[in-house]
Amino acid sequence: MGLNVLDLGAAEGRTLMEMSRILPGNEFSGIEYSRELFNAAIPLTGNIKLQYGDITRLPQNLQSGSFDVVSALAVLEHLENPLDAVKESIRVLKPGGILVATCPVPAWDHISNKLGLLKEDHHETEMTRQLMIRIINDSGINLLEYRKFMWAPVSFLPYLHLPVSAQFSLKTDQWIAQLSILNWLFVNQVVIGRKPS
Repeated sequence: MGLNVLDLGAAEGRTLMEMSRILPGNEFSGIEYSRELFNAAIPLTGNIKLQYGDITRLPQNLQSGSFDVVSALAVLEHLENPLDAVKESIRVLKPGGILVATCPVPAWDHISNKLGLLKEDHHETEMTRQLMIRIINDSGINLLEYRKFMWAPVSFLPYLHLPVSAQFSLKTDQWIAQLSILNWLFVNQVVIGRKPS
């Protein structure tokens, strides 16, 4: 039997489609709060369900202990109290389930705003490394890893209308991570946690 994956802040479903492509044979669900994004949903395959809802109070049809993986990709910084969403993630995860949450590095977020790259992007909470780790610890989940990713020069290429593959970005990150002097140029961060069994 395949994995049951939940994506919080799933927008119009493009990330769900990419997850389904990369991880075939699994079931994917997404929750989106913005009516505009939810109504702009792309056609989704049968193994993907997109639902309107609040990630800090997940819909009742998402039962406790029903997901193997919950992702919260670039969404926690949009919440006034991100811990609420993380606690809901923990509730719906199976024992031993994995939470993956990403947020922009605040300093790079400010630079992007000043350059006008994030027009209309509204962040409620500045998600520092310390806050991300504290939220994981306060939620009762076990922290497996924290790290930064997406090297700044690579992250700006799409703004120049230059396509960047995930494989190229990942390979660049792996290479740059070995040169610790350049690690301050990573623009995003990720925490990975496991729900106790």
